[in-house]
Amino acid sequence: MSAPDFTIILEPMEQGAVVYGVLAPKTANDPPAGQLSLILSITNHGDAPVHVGQVGVSFSGPPNVAAVAIAADLTIDAGSAEEWNFMAADNIILPVPAPSGIKISVVCDGFSEPATMTLPLAAYAGPAIGAYAFPANADDLAPGEFWLGRSAIHDAAGEGTQLFAYDLGVQSYDASTKQWSTTKPGSDVTKNESYHAWGKPVYAMADGVVYRFRDGVAANVPPNFPVPPPKPIEGNHFYIQHGDELAVYAHLQAGTLNPALMSGPNFDNSGAPVQARQLLGLAGNSGKSSEPHLHVQVNRTVIPWEGPPRPLPFGGIYVIDRSVLDPPIWPPTDDAPWTHVAGADLPAVVPAIWPGALHVSVRPFWKWFAILCWAWLIIIGGLMITPGGVQCIACGPFVTTLVGIASIVLGILGFVSGVLAGRV
Repeated sequence: MSAPDFTIILEPMEQGAVVYGVLAPKTANDPPAGQLSLILSITNHGDAPVHVGQVGVSFSGPPNVAAVAIAADLTIDAGSAEEWNFMAADNIILPVPAPSGIKISVVCDGFSEPATMTLPLAAYAGPAIGAYAFPANADDLAPGEFWLGRSAIHDAAGEGTQLFAYDLGVQSYDASTKQWSTTKPGSDVTKNESYHAWGKPVYAMADGVVYRFRDGVAANVPPNFPVPPPKPIEGNHFYIQHGDELAVYAHLQAGTLNPALMSGPNFDNSGAPVQARQLLGLAGNSGKSSEPHLHVQVNRTVIPWEGPPRPLPFGGIYVIDRSVLDPPIWPPTDDAPWTHVAGADLPAVVPAIWPGALHVSVRPFWKWFAILCWAWLIIIGGLMITPGGVQCIACGPFVTTLVGIASIVLGILGFVSGVLAGRV
């Protein structure tokens, strides 16, 4: 048989194009990347069940990106539709700009040709409300702490609804072990209070309206997932409608949710208006969670767990591949190649995240101060050996000349050593 009689619908789609999330560069010296994560809705118009064994993804147009074949195991009954989605391991990291076209090939048992669909490929332009604010503040971090979060690794869950989700934690660098950790040095990892993220304030990423909330779910004992998972798996949470996207803020601490947002006009007390940067609650370890953190995601929907995922771009933060910070400076300064994020997803490497402004480094001041000092020695030395120039009356001409030569040599050596050491 030739190709199966399928209709294929892809998500995420915007204005007729498949879209990928643009990931912030891992440092200011690196290019951005893209995260392609797909959900396929496949309708079988044939008169017999069809088994899908593989989904192929290929690209057209520069730059050249290798085709990918992903194993599948999906049976679609005659006249029925089924969904298939990427898992986290299937996410494709693209160069940016990416190729302009994408082709999906659905390979099925008993058919000589795959069912195919070719569509434009484009970068996600962001939600209608603009880039989201990061749901935390730098002012709430203790000395040495940075936020932690990464793209393209979250479990797909909910038929792919969490492919662009983030698990945001807090980390610090332990100089004694030269390692990063989400727990405080020497602490008991079975205590929630030992984790940097525990109790960190969580804020709304944009204006919106409370769709649903839950409070009163007890905290888990870290560092393992509870068995069985408590319900709801979001733990203490808010669902907030931000324009046409529904966001979830999950795993908060019981008893810390903002009372003003749990007193809305609807019968279930939902419907309260939310302002961007408004306090929601404190980060906790409730629901399906193994340690204190904040889970956030957005979906193009008005009903939880039912809409297609969308990338979650942030603005007004700084990120950097944490391996570059050895050791990190706190509070961070513009000495390191931090990337200023203005409408991009988090990088696909393990970063340090600073949700605030960088401090201005004093290194440029000392750099120019050193240059001026060496230059001053050279200038003074030159005047001392120049006839009619600077003279040391008590020293006499001969000693003045010697001091001038020494001054010039010292200035030149200081300048050259600074250049070689990278200080000038």
